Amino acid sequence: MEPEERFARIESLLHAMTERGNQMEIRFNKRMEQAEKRMDRADQRHEEAMRRLDRAEQRMEKFDKRLEATRKLVEGGMKIVLRMDSQLASLTESVKELQKSQKAFLDSLKKGGNGSKRAA
Repeated sequence: MEPEERFARIESLLHAMTERGNQMEIRFNKRMEQAEKRMDRADQRHEEAMRRLDRAEQRMEKFDKRLEATRKLVEGGMKIVLRMDSQLASLTESVKELQKSQKAFLDSLKKGGNGSKRAA
């Protein structure tokens, strides 16, 4: 083999290796771009999920505040009902005493007179 042929062969091998290297680099860059796009989409989905989570937490906080307000209203209502129950018991007792007094008064009127007559 002559040196010129040998040199041409080596040069063509180097050229082929360089071309394969370039093609491999192009494929690698393409795969990396696709991977970056997938990562970008995954990041966007993650950010959207975090925004949804934040909104859900805000709704839960609002619900918790309303639930707490409702609990306070119910407790206040229960206290009022208990107070009204004790007042009702007291009022019922007063009405019973008034009924007895009224009955006694009406009975005394039925027996007659203004108290100056004597019973026979």
